[in-house]
Amino acid sequence: MLELKNVILHTAGGDAQEALSFLVRGGDICVVGGAQGSGKTTLVRSVMGFCPVASGYISIDGELVDWRSARTFRRQTLYIPAHVVATAQDEPNPFDDLTVMQLLEDLLAMGVNQLRMDKERLLQAWALLGLDAQIGDRRCATLSAGEMRRVLLSIGSQIHRTLVVADDLTAGLTLEEEQNTFKFVRALAESGSAVLLTCRPDDLLLNQPENEHYIIRNLGGFAPVGVAHRADGEAAHPDD
Repeated sequence: MLELKNVILHTAGGDAQEALSFLVRGGDICVVGGAQGSGKTTLVRSVMGFCPVASGYISIDGELVDWRSARTFRRQTLYIPAHVVATAQDEPNPFDDLTVMQLLEDLLAMGVNQLRMDKERLLQAWALLGLDAQIGDRRCATLSAGEMRRVLLSIGSQIHRTLVVADDLTAGLTLEEEQNTFKFVRALAESGSAVLLTCRPDDLLLNQPENEHYIIRNLGGFAPVGVAHRADGEAAHPDD
C-alpha cells in the first residue's frame, strides 16, 4: 500500500501549490494528471525516493520512504520513467545496442530478479500492449519512447511487484495504443499490485470514472518558493 499524507512536492524552482493525500492499495489504480511542468515527474521521483518532499510524508506498507529505505522499496517496484530514450543532447544509453529481448533478459537476470524469460507470456503481453512480436529483434536505439515504455511495462508479465509506478506512460500513443496499454495496467492491478500512473490532461487514463479502485487526481503545478500552500486533505479512500 502506497500512502501520501499532506505531501508538498519540492524542486529547486519552487514548491507545489497543493498538498496531496491519498492511499493506493493493492488492486487500486491511481492516475495523476497534469500539464508539462505541473510536477508529475517530481511526484514519481519522490515516491521512488530519488528526491525528498518539502513536507508531509510518503510511506509504503506503513514504512516511511526516505534515503535509508528507498533502495529497498525500489527493489519491490516496477518503475517506468518518462525519459527512456536518448535525445540529440543526451549521451547514448548503455543498452542502445542491445536488442529488446537481450535487454529484458538482462533485466530479469539481475540479482533482484534472477528469473528466466517466459517467452510465451511475454508475447502475450506484447500482443495486449499492441507491440509487434518482432520487436524483440529490434535494437533498443530504434524504439520510440512510447514503445520503450511499453516494453519495460511488459516485464510485469514475468515478475509481480507490489507497486507499479509509471511516469507519462501513455504520452505519444494513439488512442488504440492507449486502450491496449490500459488493459495491461488493469491486469497488473487485478493481480494485486498497487498502481500509480501519471499522464497528460488529454490522455485516456485521466478520463475514466472514479470508483472504489480507480483514483483520479490532478496536479496544480508549482508556485515560487515562499508562496502559501493550500492542503486539500482529500483522501482516495475517505474512510481512512
